[in-house]
Amino acid sequence: MVTHALHRLLAREVRRALACLCIVALCALRVSAGPAPDQRTQLKPGWNLFTPPDDIKLGLQHSKEAEQQLPILKDERVENYLNALGKHLAEFAAGEKYPYQFKCVNVADINAFALPGGYIYVNRGLLQVADNEAQLAGVLGHEISHVALRHGTSQVTKSLAPSVGVAVLGNVLGNNALGQLMTAVGAFSMNSLLLKYSRTDESEADILGTQIAHDAGYDPHALAQFFTTLGEEEKKMGVPPEFFSNHPSPEHRIERVNEEIEKLGGPLPDAKKDSAEFRDLRRYLFSLPPAPKHVEYAETEPVGGESGKPPVAPSERLQSYENGSVKLQFPANWKASGQGSGMTVAPEGGLVNDEHGNRALAYGVMVNRFEPRAGATLDAATDELIAELHRSNPSLSVQRKPELARLANQRALSAYLVNDSPVKGHEQIWLVTTMRPDGMFYVICVAPQPEYDRYSKTFEATVHSLRFHE
Repeated sequence: MVTHALHRLLAREVRRALACLCIVALCALRVSAGPAPDQRTQLKPGWNLFTPPDDIKLGLQHSKEAEQQLPILKDERVENYLNALGKHLAEFAAGEKYPYQFKCVNVADINAFALPGGYIYVNRGLLQVADNEAQLAGVLGHEISHVALRHGTSQVTKSLAPSVGVAVLGNVLGNNALGQLMTAVGAFSMNSLLLKYSRTDESEADILGTQIAHDAGYDPHALAQFFTTLGEEEKKMGVPPEFFSNHPSPEHRIERVNEEIEKLGGPLPDAKKDSAEFRDLRRYLFSLPPAPKHVEYAETEPVGGESGKPPVAPSERLQSYENGSVKLQFPANWKASGQGSGMTVAPEGGLVNDEHGNRALAYGVMVNRFEPRAGATLDAATDELIAELHRSNPSLSVQRKPELARLANQRALSAYLVNDSPVKGHEQIWLVTTMRPDGMFYVICVAPQPEYDRYSKTFEATVHSLRFHE
């Protein structure tokens, strides 16, 4: 009896053990059938004779050079947004924690670049062409990656080390790399080496930038979408965007980004694509005077002569100008500039530097597109534009409220505003707005108040000549 009872007990324990093994096996099967683990590409900085503190010193030195050459948009609202987004993304960059800072360059060319140590510059044209915040996050992640992977000083190391010699290299490795290299081969310019990235560098920045955007909670597909946008811009303009001038495009770039996204396990379930802050910023940027191309800015007179007045009266002979959106006529002795939907026509000396060093229109006509909130009527969109103009110009006031008018043979609103002039005193502004399928177009005619009558007929002729491309 005892033996029989022991057999029954052993059989029960064996069945219980087998049941436990089955449960363990099922659990293991469930785990293996779950999401694929993160198999991201592992990247690290290459050979470099500089130290991270050297990167910061070198970046600071050349950031001062850059800001002397480039028209920085000194706008607190834009800088606050860029730095909030950029520094959030930089938290997800591995390696050295650099003192990142982000600034906007007031040019229409689509570009961005990063100097060693975390000094990152984004062209206004890029901010306006990006479709959403996730695309901007992808581009900023790409630039942060150049800094984190130390591509700038690594490139300097590869280019200059052969000229330095073994003896000096021995000293460099034991002392201050920056000082020794600079003494040995002389100063080098920002454009000659610091921004000459290889296709391998670009591919690494695409990969790490994809990882940064993903880890920060953004849809990483947006970076590939931005590259598609650049391709469309190239077809439209007939020339590659400036972004490719210091970002040589590696082969299969979009495919490689998508491949990295698969390695990351795909976007996060609640991946972010856009934000109200980004949409507000784009509307704000489109409310500002159109940004010139960099070459146009370099050709522009910084001031309108000693008195700030154009040297000659508007010519009665007219010339025509058109871009992808509008065409119009204006005096033959004025000059047109701009890109995309925005343009400025002004006399010599009509574009001046304001108190912040930004280019401002003191005399002339500006045409641009404004993106109002979804579903806005012309009246509401016009009020929204005036509010945006007031935010960037606190002294702006409405002299005559919007009234019904015609622009390019369609319903429009006409209003008169007063603001502080960049050439002292006050300026008179004539604002005309009308709705189009892709947003609201507006025309601004401006001159100092005492001289506005001198230009009023020219302004009227220019506005009445405007036509839209259908």
